[in-house]
Amino acid sequence: MKNVNKRIIFTVFAVTVLCVFSFYLGLSFKTMPLSALKESNLILPEKKDEIAPLLEVMNYIKGKYVKDVPDSVLVQGAIKGMVDALNDPYSVYMDSNEFEDFISSINGSFEGVGLSLAVDEKTGNIIVISPIEGTPAQKAGILPRDVIVKVDDVNLKGKSLDEAVKLLRGKKGTKVTVYIERPGVKDILKFELIRDNIKIKTVKYQLIENNIGYIRISFFDTYTPQEVADALKYIKLKKAKALILDLRNNPGGSLDSAVKVADLLLGKGLIVYTEDKNKNRLEEFYSDENKINIPLAVLVNENSASASEIVAGAIKDFKAGIILGEKTFGKGTVQELVPLAGGAGIKLTIAKYFLPSGQSIDGKGIIPDITFKKEQNPGDFNSPLDNDIWLKKAMEVIKNKINTGSY
Repeated sequence: MKNVNKRIIFTVFAVTVLCVFSFYLGLSFKTMPLSALKESNLILPEKKDEIAPLLEVMNYIKGKYVKDVPDSVLVQGAIKGMVDALNDPYSVYMDSNEFEDFISSINGSFEGVGLSLAVDEKTGNIIVISPIEGTPAQKAGILPRDVIVKVDDVNLKGKSLDEAVKLLRGKKGTKVTVYIERPGVKDILKFELIRDNIKIKTVKYQLIENNIGYIRISFFDTYTPQEVADALKYIKLKKAKALILDLRNNPGGSLDSAVKVADLLLGKGLIVYTEDKNKNRLEEFYSDENKINIPLAVLVNENSASASEIVAGAIKDFKAGIILGEKTFGKGTVQELVPLAGGAGIKLTIAKYFLPSGQSIDGKGIIPDITFKKEQNPGDFNSPLDNDIWLKKAMEVIKNKINTGSY
């Protein structure tokens, strides 16, 4: 796989994963501290008097406020206010503790309840994209598209995504109560969860009906590409005649991992690229000539987001497989992680990513080649494969490809 960098960024994108903190994690990217920026590159207000009120308020507080306040506290508050003013749920200021938790979480292990969250752009509600398999949230029965209205005694109305995440994170063994509105259910649902150490195994695989490989990816983290590579080796060893890749309820994860997984499946070509607000390309990711040589089908649903949309979208653009299910979530922005002095940091939306065709899926999603009925989608991790109607339909499609010799 080839990555052409026009600018080094820490790409953290897609939908925010609760307690993995963001649903766009990455370990292989570099960060650039603000101190590394040259003075000539700084963009300052055109008129100096535009920042004068900031200094006036700071001086007034220091001179008149009834308590002594450290400069660092005032500066942190000003930075947080600037980031909050962007009204972007994916841009956030993190203090030193939050930033440390974030870095810890992107290394694949964290303490929390195990939810992938996003903001409903129409309502502003905090919604569940997917519970992480095997976690307290999933075991308790929290489902995709549930709306979290309250955590313990804190109402989430008007709260940001990261504020919700902070409320739900916590030490292993501690209790948190989550109140949920569920579509089609009249009453508010109450879930008492015990936080745990969440370790994510992102890939499951097996052989179906002796000759069809099945790989399910629940999330994209640093270890996912190797897990997928191991799965492909197993499927090849078993001489599978086709592959079904299941990306349903996959909230995303690392861009770097997504393109590495796509590279395992596709032939030579552009997988994805990113553009800033001025239409400048920041990064381009390419796959090499190696690819799988069996028919491929990909299952997606409305909870397939971000990194999973990159993989599915690239497969569709390459015409390397058939996409089955329902329109995906539509999350396609890129965040840069910037460490600040004192251990704090900023996560800032800086770009959008684009599929090989030039399509931005942000707010649009990916339209499947074959659409399935929503009510037939199991939508959870507990349904046995034998009862999975979507999977059965995918098997029918892939069997037809085997019989016709079409790839």
